[in-house]
Amino acid sequence: MVPNAQRPSEPPHYKLYGVLYHHGESAGSGHYTVNVLHQNGDGDAGEVWLHIDNEAVTRMRHEDVFGEHGAERRADEGCAYLLFYCRTSPIGTS
Repeated sequence: MVPNAQRPSEPPHYKLYGVLYHHGESAGSGHYTVNVLHQNGDGDAGEVWLHIDNEAVTRMRHEDVFGEHGAERRADEGCAYLLFYCRTSPIGTS
C-alpha cells in the first residue's frame, strides 16, 4: 500500500491477460481451461487471445472472451474462476 501522501491522483490501470474457467458441478471435481492474452507471433503487431484446454490450443475472437454484443455463455462453457491482471501504469503515476 502507498501512504496517503504518496497516492497518485488517478487509480492505477490494469489489463486483463488471463481467465481461468472451471467446468463442473463442484470445485472438487470437474475440468479447468484458460484463456490467455499472447503476443501475436505471426509477424503482425498486436495480441491474440488463446484458449487452452489440455493439449488443444485455439485462437479466440475478442468477442468470445469478453462476451460483446450481448453474447451469453452456455452452461457447459463454465464460469470464470480466476482473473489475471497486469498493471499497465507504473507505481506513482496514473
